Amino acid sequence: MKTRSFLTAFLLLAVLTSAAAAADYVTIAHPTSFRGIQWGTPFEDIPDLLPVKGAGYKATYFKKNEKLTFGDAEILSVAYYFRKDRLYRVGVAFEGRANHFLLKERLLGTYGPGRGVGHRYGWMWRDFSVELTYDDDNKTGALYYTFEGKLDQDSSETP
Repeated sequence: MKTRSFLTAFLLLAVLTSAAAAADYVTIAHPTSFRGIQWGTPFEDIPDLLPVKGAGYKATYFKKNEKLTFGDAEILSVAYYFRKDRLYRVGVAFEGRANHFLLKERLLGTYGPGRGVGHRYGWMWRDFSVELTYDDDNKTGALYYTFEGKLDQDSSETP
C-alpha cells in the first residue's frame, strides 16, 4: 500500500512538472527567418555583410544599407551573428521607451504573452528564443532572435 501511494504521488508530481515546463514554451511556430534570411544560412550566401569592428564582435556583421525600422519602431542597427559560419542570431538595437513599446506590442501580437524577468521579456521555443530588453537609465534596448538548433552543414533538419 505504501509503495502504491508513493508511486501515485511520484507520477502525479512528474505529470505536473512536465505540464509546467511545457507551459514555458510558445505554442505557435517560431520565426524561420529574419528579413527573408533563413536561420542557418551560410555566411557566404548573404550579400553586403560588413564586419562589426572592435573587440568582442567576432563573427558579427551588419549591412550598410539596412532598413532602420521594425514595424512602426525606429531602430538604430541590426547585427547578424554567425556560428560555424551560419546565421544563428540577429540583434536589433533601439532607443527610447516609445520604440520599446512599439516593438513589444508587435511581438505580443505575433507570439502572444511571453515571460518577463526584471528588464527582460521574452518568448521561448525548444530550439529558439526571442528576447526584448530595455535599460531605463540609458534609454536603450535590444531585441534578439536566437536559433538554438543544429547548424551542421550535413544536418537534415530545416532551421
